[in-house]
Amino acid sequence: MSSRRSNGRASGRDALENEVPLPPLPDRTTNLQWGEVKPLSGKPYFHSILASSNLYPRYYMWPATSVRLELPFCEVPTILTYMGKSWDMVYCGQNKLQVFRPAGWKKFAVENCLRVGDACIFELMESSDKKVIFEVQILRGDIPSEILKNEMIMGQNREMPIVLN
Repeated sequence: MSSRRSNGRASGRDALENEVPLPPLPDRTTNLQWGEVKPLSGKPYFHSILASSNLYPRYYMWPATSVRLELPFCEVPTILTYMGKSWDMVYCGQNKLQVFRPAGWKKFAVENCLRVGDACIFELMESSDKKVIFEVQILRGDIPSEILKNEMIMGQNREMPIVLN
């Protein structure tokens, strides 16, 4: 019987079947990698599971309707912050399709090695006619392509969640 390994470590199933001890979970208070995901502060936010339209070659990204109501209806410099770094971009609130300009979003996506299936959570930290700031959290995900084919239907509301077995 062959065992499957990921990154040289035993999976949970291998550990159970072969009585291999699982590695300890990282300590949330001391391990920076674990600290990538943190609780939201209660400010407006939106999330997006990245699809091919969000990445190469188009690089389109737009805030959810619920957050757009909190954003200015003009073109405004925007900053995305992630892991202590920041990326400058422009939010085009005056357009019919209120989007981030592709050049700035592309730079953020490329420098953070974003892939289809990753999820980004954008928390609105500041919003005015002068500047918009989003704090971003990236949740890496390898969502199967079968699910992503139905991205416009699945995962958009409570009645149609993405269910992983």
